[in-house]
Amino acid sequence: MREKPQWKAIENMKSDSLLAALPDLSARIMRDALADQLNIRWDRFCQDSRVKTLTLDDAMSELLAEEELQLQHGFVRTTESHPNLWLDVGLRYRAIKYGTLGLAMMTSRTLGEALQVACRYQALTFSLINYRYAAAPNGSCVLLGEDHELPDNLREFTQHRDLGAIRTLFYDLMAGERVLERITVAAPPPANWSVMRRHFDCPVEFNAPQTQWHCLPGSVQRPLPLGDGELTSLYSGHCDGLLSRAHADAPVTHRLTLLMNRNSDSLPSATEAAKRLALSERTLHRRLAEEGTRFSTLVDEMRYSRARELLADRQMTIETIAFALGFAEPSSFSRAFKRWSGMAAAEYRQSLLR
Repeated sequence: MREKPQWKAIENMKSDSLLAALPDLSARIMRDALADQLNIRWDRFCQDSRVKTLTLDDAMSELLAEEELQLQHGFVRTTESHPNLWLDVGLRYRAIKYGTLGLAMMTSRTLGEALQVACRYQALTFSLINYRYAAAPNGSCVLLGEDHELPDNLREFTQHRDLGAIRTLFYDLMAGERVLERITVAAPPPANWSVMRRHFDCPVEFNAPQTQWHCLPGSVQRPLPLGDGELTSLYSGHCDGLLSRAHADAPVTHRLTLLMNRNSDSLPSATEAAKRLALSERTLHRRLAEEGTRFSTLVDEMRYSRARELLADRQMTIETIAFALGFAEPSSFSRAFKRWSGMAAAEYRQSLLR
C-alpha cells in the first residue's frame, strides 16, 4: 500500500478582493464562446447581464473583479442549457494571458514555486474556489480547493471551468510534461466527459468530497522551462501593487475611476461609490482630497469623456446626450460642455466631421 504523504507548508489567501483589477482574458473567452457556439452578440449579452458593454479590441485592458463576477453569473444563466461549454471554456485560459500574474507563474524556477505564486495571488485570477498549496517530504504536492462559500448557481460551472483552466495551467507551466498524478472534483462529470477525457493524462474522479490536484512525487522541484528568479521577483512585486489597489487603505482614485468607467448607465453618487469601495462617504472624500482631487472633479472628467464619445454618434441628439449624462436640462449640459472644452457641443460635433 502506498504511504500517505505528510502534507505541510500550506499557503492560503482568500480571493475576496472584488475591486482588484483583472486582465480581460476571461471576458474575451466568454465572448468568443457565446459567439462561436450560441451565436450571441457580446453587446446583447452584457445588456442582459446588466454590465456596461466592455469594448474588447486588440489591446488587452482591465476590468474589476466585481464585474468579472457579474459576467460569470450572466454566462451561467445564458449557457445553463449548454453546460458542455464550461469545461471547454476553461481549457482556453492560457497562463500567459493572465497578465502580470501569468508572467510571475511562468518565470518561477520550479513547479512548486509557481503553484505557491498562484495561491498567493489568486485574487488576481478568475476563480471563485479558494486554493491552498501543500507539499510533502517525497516532493509531491497538492492544490486543495475549498468551495463552501461558492454560490450554488455557480458551483458546477466553476468546478468544470477550473478543471479545464488548471489543466491548461499545468500544461503551460511544464510545456506539456506530465506532472499530475490524479485529480478529484467536487462536482458531477460534464455530460460530454467521454469526449473531453482525452485532454487529461491522469485519473479524474468526480463527485468527490473535495477538489484536489495531486502532483507526482518529485514534482515540487521540477524546473520550469522559463524559470528566472529575478523576473519572478519583479512580476510578483507588480502583483503586490495590483492587490494593494483593492485594499481600503490604498489610494482610491484609480479604483474610483475604474468603477465610474465601468458603471452601466449612470455615474454613481458619492454614497453609492463609497459603498462599492467599502469606505464611508466621509473617508472617500478625505482620501480623494489627500490625493489632490475631489469626487465632483472625477465625475466632471468622466462626464466630459463620455460626452465626447456620445457626440461622435450622429444618431444621438444633444438633448438625448444631456439626459444620458444625468443633466436635468440640455442647457445645463451645454454650459458644462462649454466650460470643459471652450466650445459648444454642436460646434465640437462639427469639428469631428471636419
